[in-house]
Amino acid sequence: MRHRILTVPLAAFIAAACQPASSDLTVAQRETITAEVNQVVADLFDAMNAHEADRVLEHYLNSDEFAYVGLVDIRTGWNGFARMAGQWYPANPDVTFEYQIAHTQVLSPTVALVVLRGSSTDAEALVWTQVMVNHDGQWRIAHEHESWPQCIEAPKPHPMTVPGGG
Repeated sequence: MRHRILTVPLAAFIAAACQPASSDLTVAQRETITAEVNQVVADLFDAMNAHEADRVLEHYLNSDEFAYVGLVDIRTGWNGFARMAGQWYPANPDVTFEYQIAHTQVLSPTVALVVLRGSSTDAEALVWTQVMVNHDGQWRIAHEHESWPQCIEAPKPHPMTVPGGG
């Protein structure tokens, strides 16, 4: 449980620590970035509900730097995520999503954090955290975490993978 709770604040802290503070931006700049990022979220959910995998994937950073955490499954790099998402959407045409943006925080001119709550026809309550970066003039999701209340606990680390284990 502790690992899930720490993921969101840790991602936000890292993103904020690596970028200029949003206070360097004017109110108008923050409002513009917020509107742009929120529109990307709306477009993403339209693509998800249309089950258009290629269109869904356009919203994510196509890079080895991309990271996705679904429950406790961690995927780094574009290729593994693209294979998973590319197969999931066409295979699940009856699943639709609803969402509400709970919070958008502009961290810099090129980084924003979005927290969403929602549901699907398969899950009563879902939560997403997305770190977006402006890459080549387009907002892309560089890190996404998705979970829901019934998600499983992470297995305990193997003793050989922790200091003092063995």
